[in-house]
Amino acid sequence: MKTRFKFLVILLAFTLIFAGTSTTSQAITDIDEVDDVELRIGFVSHQHDITDLFGQLEVGFRNRLDIVEGLEYDLYQANPTASYRHDEMLDILETQAEMNLDYLVMGPTSLERNEPGLIDVADAGTHIVMTDYEPDPDYDYPYKDQVLSWVIYDHYEMGYETGVWLADYYRDMGNYEPNVIMLWGPADSEISIDRGTGVLDGLEDAEDINANVIYEAHANFERELSYTQAENSLIAYPDVDVFVGMNSETAMGAMAAVEAAGAEDDVMVVGMGGQVDELGMVYQDRIGVAVLRDPRDMGRMAAESILLHYMGREDEIPEIQFTDLIPIDSAEAVEEYVPEGMREAVYEHVPEDMILDN
Repeated sequence: MKTRFKFLVILLAFTLIFAGTSTTSQAITDIDEVDDVELRIGFVSHQHDITDLFGQLEVGFRNRLDIVEGLEYDLYQANPTASYRHDEMLDILETQAEMNLDYLVMGPTSLERNEPGLIDVADAGTHIVMTDYEPDPDYDYPYKDQVLSWVIYDHYEMGYETGVWLADYYRDMGNYEPNVIMLWGPADSEISIDRGTGVLDGLEDAEDINANVIYEAHANFERELSYTQAENSLIAYPDVDVFVGMNSETAMGAMAAVEAAGAEDDVMVVGMGGQVDELGMVYQDRIGVAVLRDPRDMGRMAAESILLHYMGREDEIPEIQFTDLIPIDSAEAVEEYVPEGMREAVYEHVPEDMILDN
C-alpha cells in the first residue's frame, strides 16, 4: 500500500497549495442575468466530437451560458487533427491569440508542449479556463496570471479506480494472475502516463492479485490504431485476459478488434473517460468498465468561472475545481450515475430493446 499512501499525501499537499476546490455537487454562482453583454470565447481542445469529453463539455458550457439573460456570445471552436499533434495546437493557439478573445476554454494536447501558445494567448489579454490537465504545484506557469481556474479531474485516480475494479473482478472470477495488455496513449502524454500508472498501482495494491503485463503498445488515443494494435496482439498473445485502453477511443478500438476475432467471451476490454459511445458499450456489457468524469459538470464550472470574472467577482472562483470520478460497469450504473442529458446521448448507442426503462 505504499504507492497509494504516497498518492494520498501528494493529493493532500496539492489541495493545500491550491486553495479553494469545488465538486460537482454545488454551483459556484447564481448569476442568471447580466446587462447586455457580448463575449468572444475560444474553445480549443486536443480532440472534439459530440461523443467525447470536449463535445459534452461544450454542451454543459453552452447550457449554463444560455440561461443567462442579457448574455450573447460567439464561440470559436478549434482542435488539431489528432491528440498528439502539438504543432497544430500551437498554430491554433497563435490564431486564437490574434482573435481579440475575452476568454479561452482550453484542453491541451500537453501542458509542456502547448506552453508557447498559451503564453501568446495570455499576452494578448485573454483570460483562460484550463481543463483536463492538472497543474504541477511545483511549476510556475508563465501564463498563470491569466488562468481563472483549472477545471479538472485526477487522471491518476481514474487509472487507480480502474486497477482496483480489475482486481476485484478477477478475484471474483478466481483468476489471480490475469494477463494484461496496456494500450497507452502518445508516448509523451502526461494523461496517458498518469492513467496507466494508476492502473498498475491499483492492481499492485491488491496483494492477492499478481497481474502480468504481457505486452504494451502506444495506440495514441486513436480508435483505428487501437484496433490494429489489439488485432495484432490477439494473434501474438492469445492468452490475454484484458486490454486496458487509456481513453474511450482506445477502448472502443480494442473492443471492435476483440469482437471481430470472436474473442469477446474470453477477453475483456476496459477504458477510461466515459464518453457516450463507450458508455453505450458498457450498457451492453461489451466493455467491462469506464471510469466516468462528468464533462457537462466541467462545462458548467468553466462557464461559471467566466461569469464570475466578468461580474468582477474573481475572488470567488476556485483556483482548482475537481469533478467526481465514478466507475461505470453496468446498465444500472449508467442509469444511476450518468447525468440525464448525457444519458439520452448514451441511449443512441444502445439497441432500443436493451434500454432498461423500456
